[in-house]
Amino acid sequence: MFVTDLLRWAWSVGGKIFRVVPAASILVVIFTLASQVSALLAALLPLKVIILLGSERVPAYFPALLHGYERSTLILGLCITAVVFFTFHLIAEGLLTRLSDHGARALIARSRKLTLFDNQERTLSKAYQRFAGTLAGGVFIAIASIALITVYPLQALVVAGYLAITWAGLTLIHHFTSVFHGHTEDHLFKLIGILGSVGFFITFGCIVADILLGSDVSVFWALFTLLLVRQVLRRCASFVTDLISLYGQRLQLNALLFQGHVYSGKANGEASGSLWSLADPQKTHTWISPLIQRLIGNIETEFELHILQSGMADLVQWRVEVAGSGQSYLVKVFGKSRAALARHEASLFTVMNEGSAPLGQLCLVEEVDGFHCHVFLWPVPSVLDPALAKRASMQVTSGLLALSPSSSLVDMFSRSRPMLWQRIDLEVLPRLELFAHDSRDLAKKWNGSWAAIRSRLQNMPLTLMTTDLSPDAIGYDGDGVIWACQWGRWSLEPVGAGWPVSEKTLPFLEFALIEAQRSRPELRHVELDDAKLAAYAFAFEKACQRQNYRTAVELLDLIFALSVSLDTCRQ
Repeated sequence: MFVTDLLRWAWSVGGKIFRVVPAASILVVIFTLASQVSALLAALLPLKVIILLGSERVPAYFPALLHGYERSTLILGLCITAVVFFTFHLIAEGLLTRLSDHGARALIARSRKLTLFDNQERTLSKAYQRFAGTLAGGVFIAIASIALITVYPLQALVVAGYLAITWAGLTLIHHFTSVFHGHTEDHLFKLIGILGSVGFFITFGCIVADILLGSDVSVFWALFTLLLVRQVLRRCASFVTDLISLYGQRLQLNALLFQGHVYSGKANGEASGSLWSLADPQKTHTWISPLIQRLIGNIETEFELHILQSGMADLVQWRVEVAGSGQSYLVKVFGKSRAALARHEASLFTVMNEGSAPLGQLCLVEEVDGFHCHVFLWPVPSVLDPALAKRASMQVTSGLLALSPSSSLVDMFSRSRPMLWQRIDLEVLPRLELFAHDSRDLAKKWNGSWAAIRSRLQNMPLTLMTTDLSPDAIGYDGDGVIWACQWGRWSLEPVGAGWPVSEKTLPFLEFALIEAQRSRPELRHVELDDAKLAAYAFAFEKACQRQNYRTAVELLDLIFALSVSLDTCRQ
């Protein structure tokens, strides 16, 4: 079914392209074919030159046409010819880029649609060139097959048989097993490349065996056949992978090419609904049950499932209440676009997994149908009231101040991510000067104070923090203890960083710091102004990221004033 749909789609796209820009499309196919042939000859001729350099005369297995030339003349001629073919290859590639851009612009103009997404012309240009390259690859395969049948019919039969057996084998494996289920396109492309290499070595073995058994095929034509088979198998692999890649962009390409199609802004993987298929009530219990049974060790235990709103795209989660035990779990499944967040979250709990509030405890890391799945202990019985969200998020940040990150976590994070004092640099200063009342004064303060500010931030103790503190990500347990469940964007920051800096919330930092100092002795030397400095610096960095430069300038004034105050107190 997939192959039929792919070929039908490719046929409709090809028809559309050749109707709208026939001349450019034909030229793209011709130049692509010429570029491929030129590249092949440019790679083949130097081999002949090396053979001639190692021989005292022109080898007997060279074509009779070349025996009429002297060895030195032939070497020089082949070198010049190789350079000519390579130059033609470069020229053809340059023309291909221009023709592809022209064809893409013509196709977009013909569709008469609004701008659908960023870089749509570039996307269509690459797809157009790739599609034309696929057609040229098909033409090359056809021509090469005819040449192979003419030069060496036996090896043509070997290649055709290998391709037929491989195709049949893959089809049967796909239909009757689950070997390919859950694998990405990259795995498929690697497999196709490996199969192409296997086919080449099978052909090589057949050629060697045929010559050893007394075949009258000349060494020259055997070498030519080997190189031709290599190119045919490469083009076959490229033909398949390019078509699959283009088919993966079909929503975007259909919207750009066809009048009746619109673009919803969703990726193909999202449109397929494969992640949300796990949320089907008829399927959910089937795949969650083995996970819970692994945790509780009792296959007879019953449990209830409650799907929870995650507040994050491409992330689905459930609360699982185990009957009779009083235990409840949070099962999270990350979509493909959230795989990096899943890995980052898991890396935190490989080091800090004691179950201390508000961090929680990660019980299980698994894959479900190719999606990352995390299972947490989750003692939160109900969804948080949005009216309590601000207060609850501050409680999470306050609770994290009391947790001391281990040295191994600090080492791992500092080797992987830039710290706050490393993320703020001089590149932002020219932009800030555009919004400052006195740009010279700003530059003077920056140059005079920023090195000391960075040094102060660098010498402060670190604390764990997260920015994912929406009402869907936090909640209270039965004892009123706050917990958070989204840790895909955790980071280590100087104490105080991440605390809200508004006039209403900043005063509460003092109480949070005093409370944290009871659990972390290393915080007792941290002054309140140091923590405020970290809070302002973190807010400044976030404002610069959002290009909210007026706010950034205001924060910078507060940072400089606080830095001067700290320097005065310590002198």
